[in-house]
Amino acid sequence: MSDSAVRTQEKERLFDLLIHDLRSPLAIASTSVHNLLQRAERYGPVNDRQRPVLERIARNIQKSQNLLQEMIEILRSEEGFYRREYFYLEQVVGETLLEVLEMLSPQTVERLAGVKNLEEYREILEQEGISIEISGKFCGSLFCHDRCKISQILRNLISNALKYRRRRVEVILAGETNLLIKVRDDGPGISREGQKILFGRFVRIEENNPFQWTGLGLGLAGIKTLVETMGGKIELESREGAGTTFMVELPPLSRRKENGLMKDSILNGKKILAVDDEPDVLDILEEEIGSACEGCRIYKATTYEQAVELLNQKAFDLVILDIMGVRGFELLEEALKQDLPVAMLTAHALSPEALKKSIEMGARAYLPKEKLGDVVPFLEDILKYGNEEGWGRLFGRMGDFFDRRFGPDWRKSESQFWKGFSDQIEGRFDRVVIK
Repeated sequence: MSDSAVRTQEKERLFDLLIHDLRSPLAIASTSVHNLLQRAERYGPVNDRQRPVLERIARNIQKSQNLLQEMIEILRSEEGFYRREYFYLEQVVGETLLEVLEMLSPQTVERLAGVKNLEEYREILEQEGISIEISGKFCGSLFCHDRCKISQILRNLISNALKYRRRRVEVILAGETNLLIKVRDDGPGISREGQKILFGRFVRIEENNPFQWTGLGLGLAGIKTLVETMGGKIELESREGAGTTFMVELPPLSRRKENGLMKDSILNGKKILAVDDEPDVLDILEEEIGSACEGCRIYKATTYEQAVELLNQKAFDLVILDIMGVRGFELLEEALKQDLPVAMLTAHALSPEALKKSIEMGARAYLPKEKLGDVVPFLEDILKYGNEEGWGRLFGRMGDFFDRRFGPDWRKSESQFWKGFSDQIEGRFDRVVIK
């Protein structure tokens, strides 16, 4: 074995060590710092000189956890493991940009604080030499794939572009069937020789790199692995002195049936009313439910009036209601008059307040639209279990998701309500994984 091969093998052993042995100590360190910053009643107050130091420690622990998670995602992709989710690319681009800028340009993040939509992002980002363009089918429609992996691809490509640009970076997302991603910079470019080895693991191109950014050289190798195992392809165009463009094409993640057979679902033979002002969401629901249980019949409505008419005309077994756009909470009242079990579905109304209101009004589930790929087991639980046990199973699946989206202390402002609710569902805030 050559010296080069030995060195590569040693690096790969180090890679495995980082993944398997660092997660626990990083999690302990992160929790400890968070407790010092947030739980003064238990650990004592933090003074003004200590707080910035602890916050800096917390930020760098988070960076380390992010890097470790990216390594884990690479290994998972090599084994074919994916989380099938529906999500809006606009949200992922905005979140990913903030993550990258937090590391490279914190002052820009301060300017972006409080911004709620992509248009406002564009104004500030344009001043920073960053342009975003989203067009085609997925501009306003849900895209189905592993959200974490899409974010990782964007994060790596955007981060590289920002590091090596002279003045500008362009991020372009388009496509009608497959998702097309282009990230372009006006940096020094990459030679033909450099392009031949660019996607190798532990490779760093030092030529034309006046910025001397440091790193392991894992990023593009990992991205290539991700893209190819996701059924896509990655290419680049670059000339020395003329910038670089990375191009990624990815198909949506399709549902795979185990052994080509449909499972025996409690939803078979049931009539379900689905109400949403986005026809694409209704089509996704029909596809997801129909692929799992062909005997289930889906009725669709895009307005409050259509939904009320259907509720008065037909006998349903289950109702799925969007909160925004179709007066979802009013429809919830109408459905409950007929003692129908109801799942609330939302993207823009995803908040602790809407979740609490759904529970108080009598809904049986509260689901973010990005979890549409897992909608069937949630609906099955509604029909299989009673109210308390059903909500307990939902929080068993979704507790970590709510913590990530709402923040770790999201129940604090309504602590009395959530304490009582936790008692009702037998403490299922413990994030038990339900199979």
